[in-house]
Amino acid sequence: MKTLLKFSPLIIILLITFSGCIGVNRNFREVSSKLINKFGNDYHREIEVSVGPFLINFASWVVNFSQEDEIVDDLMRQVSNVQVGVYTLTKERSNNKQDVMKKINNEMQSRGWEYIVRSYGNDELTAVYVSKDPEMFFKKMFIITHDSEQLILVEVEGELDKLIELAIHDKKFKFDM
Repeated sequence: MKTLLKFSPLIIILLITFSGCIGVNRNFREVSSKLINKFGNDYHREIEVSVGPFLINFASWVVNFSQEDEIVDDLMRQVSNVQVGVYTLTKERSNNKQDVMKKINNEMQSRGWEYIVRSYGNDELTAVYVSKDPEMFFKKMFIITHDSEQLILVEVEGELDKLIELAIHDKKFKFDM
C-alpha cells in the first residue's frame, strides 16, 4: 500500500496525460482563432478541452454499468476523440450572418472541410462540417454553433458512420425509396 501511495502522483499524471484532458491540439486552437476572427466579435474563452480515448472508454464503461440500454455504450465506443471550445460573447459588432457564414465556409473549405448542414438566422448560426478527404469522410466532424451569447466549436473523431448507423438502427427509422 505504501508503494502505491509513493507512486500515486506519477499514476495521476499518467492518467491525465493518456486521457487527453490536458487541452485541445494546436490545429483546433488555430481553427478556433480563425473562426472567431471571421465572426468579428470579441469573445472570452470559457473552456477548451479535449477528451481522448481513455476517458471516453471509461465513460462508456460507466454508462454500460449503470444502464440497461446498451445503445448509449455502443454509440460512445464509436467516438475516439472530442475537442470542445466554448467562448462567451463579450462585445458584438453588427455582422450580417450570411456574410459571416460565407467567411466561415471559405475558411473551413480551405482546411479540407465541407458542410453537410448549415442554418443561420438573426440570432443563431449552426454548421456541421465533414472532412472532404474520402478516407476521413464521416471519421471527422466539426460543429459550429453561435447564438446571442456564445460560440461553441466541437470537433469529433471516430467511426461516425457506424455511430449514425447505430442511431438509425436503434430508432428503427424506415426509409421509403
